[in-house]
Formats: sequence, C-alpha cells, structure tokens
Amino acid sequence: MPSILEQYRIADFLEWKREKRLNLNPDFQRGDVWSPAAKTFLIDTILRKLPIPKVYLRTKVDVVTKKSIRDVVDGQQRLRAIIDFSEDKFVLSKRASEFAGKKYSTLTPEEQGDFLGYPIAVDQLMNASTDDVLEVFARLNSYTVVLNPPERRHSRFQGEFKWAIRNASRNWASLWEDFSILSTRERVRMMDDSLTAEMVSVLLDGVKDGGQPKIDLTYKKYDNSFDVEAITKLGRVNTI
Repeated sequence: MPSILEQYRIADFLEWKREKRLNLNPDFQRGDVWSPAAKTFLIDTILRKLPIPKVYLRTKVDVVTKKSIRDVVDGQQRLRAIIDFSEDKFVLSKRASEFAGKKYSTLTPEEQGDFLGYPIAVDQLMNASTDDVLEVFARLNSYTVVLNPPERRHSRFQGEFKWAIRNASRNWASLWEDFSILSTRERVRMMDDSLTAEMVSVLLDGVKDGGQPKIDLTYKKYDNSFDVEAITKLGRVNTI
C-alpha cells in the first residue's frame, strides 16, 4: 500500500465534491460533529494563511472509468467546514475578528482567491483496503502524545471563556517568560492557559480549592455564558 504525500488547493477539493469523487462518509469516519465556533476558527486560520493539519485520503483508481475516488480517512470535519463555508452555509462568528459576519460570497475577490488557493497537505493511501486504513490509524495513534488537562479542555470547550483565557495567556507572555514562571515547553503544552484560568477563576468566583478538576468545572460553568465585554467594563479582568 503506497502512501504519497501531495498538496492540493481548496479549489481541488471543491471540484472533487461537485463531481462526486470525494467521499466524506466512509465507514471509519464520524458524522458532522464540529460546533459553529470550531468551524469559524478553522476558516479564520485559512483566511490568515496559517497552517492546518494534513488530510489523509484513501484514493481508489477505477481502471475502467479512469477516474479516482477519494475516501476521507482523517480530516472529514475540516473538509466539511471548508465545503460548507464555500457554499455559504454558515456565517463566521465574532471569533473571526475582522472576518466576523462574513460568508464566502461576501469576501472580497482577493480573499476568495486566497481561500480557494489555500494549500492542504494530503497523504494519499493508494488503493488501500479497510485493513490497511485501520493499520494506518493504529500506527498514527501509537505516536500520539496523550493530551494533558489544559489541552483536553482546549479541545472540548469552544465558548467565549476558552478564547478569553487563550488570549489572556498570550497577552501575559512577558509575565511567564521574564519571571521564568513557565518554560517554553510548558507553554507549548498550554500550561499558561491552565494558570491563567486559575487566576481568572479567583476573580470571578473567589478563592477556592485549586486543581485541574476545579478548572474543568470553571470552563463548564462559563462555556456558554461568559461575557468578556461586561467583565472588562467592570475592570475585573481588564487584560482579557
């Protein structure tokens, strides 16, 4: 089973979808489970020309029709969000800053061109069987570092509280670095978010027992109800 690393533009994926040569629902994929916030963040990343993870496709070549059919092995949620945005199926939320409120059709021609021309790295598994695909998954998972609590929270929660904490921890970068509070390695593992969340929790709810489970409860409590602007006006979290 050869694996070929290539690069395709978003326009290529949209063309395959129109021609029914891209299958988003093979047996080993989940359904559409991404939240609107997650979709917005992905599109915002693309519009800012920042990198996203590569996609894995099982490419099957039909020697009779001389066409290729591509099953999405890994990356379905990203491709669904990209396709839906290209079809004006959702509007970018305020999480996209200056792109907030925009659909694909309301982007400028230059922004549309950048979106369609955005490159996505693709590992193609040529004519792979289902067993081959499962073996790839097993090998990929064997190299995966187990997520720590702040990384799991960042993956699980998509509300304003999470993003406020992320922005604050970045704004306080000089604090972590100048006073050697956290190492670069710890910041890569999002321990700055964890410490920021604990400090903000004290401002919001008072001093309580700490620990990762308590931070989880704070994220859960404010995931759907955190008003960054109101808190800022009160001067309670004026650096978020």
